[in-house]
Amino acid sequence: MDAPLLVLAGFSIVAALIAWSRWLSGRRWAAAGNLLLALVAALAVGTVWPVARHLDTYEPVARGQAVAGVFFERSGPRRYRATLTRLPSGRMQVFELEGDEWRLEARELGWTARAAALGLKPVYRLESLGTRAATDSGKPASVAFALAEPGGTDLWTRAAPDSNWSSIVVRSERASPWRPMSDGARFEVRLDGDALVVEKRGRTAGRDRPDGA
Repeated sequence: MDAPLLVLAGFSIVAALIAWSRWLSGRRWAAAGNLLLALVAALAVGTVWPVARHLDTYEPVARGQAVAGVFFERSGPRRYRATLTRLPSGRMQVFELEGDEWRLEARELGWTARAAALGLKPVYRLESLGTRAATDSGKPASVAFALAEPGGTDLWTRAAPDSNWSSIVVRSERASPWRPMSDGARFEVRLDGDALVVEKRGRTAGRDRPDGA
């Protein structure tokens, strides 16, 4: 989306220069027309550019394909070093975690039929890595580590129900089931329909779906 916006910004500058040139030559009405075009193009860029920046923090949705790998190494009592690998880019992040269980949360931005007709495709981003630990009170204590980088106009917030953006953007959340952390455990996370599916890799490989935990 950045390339068309750069072209439109360039058009705005050229139109403004032509307007100035025609004004100096005494062609007032022609200058006014070119200035109007420059202003319309600049307004369009100013409106759409922050949205494009925000969408750059998301990835195209690929149903059934792995979006992340997570590997755990014990670093102390109920402490783990977690390596999160984004797929397919391979970008890695390392976290020092405390607790017993973990899960990933993601956000997805879809589009209404009107917006989809313009060629817009669903996008997602991993939002947080959460951990929780059992406590004496019986209520788990949880901590969340942000995974997403902020930028541009936050469409998720603006597309709240009954907002103007909700007629264009369809937002939804995904959360994997809570899984136990253990030394040497390796997991693969996939977007599958409306769920984040976790598969454990290794001799005890298995598959869990969210169960409301």
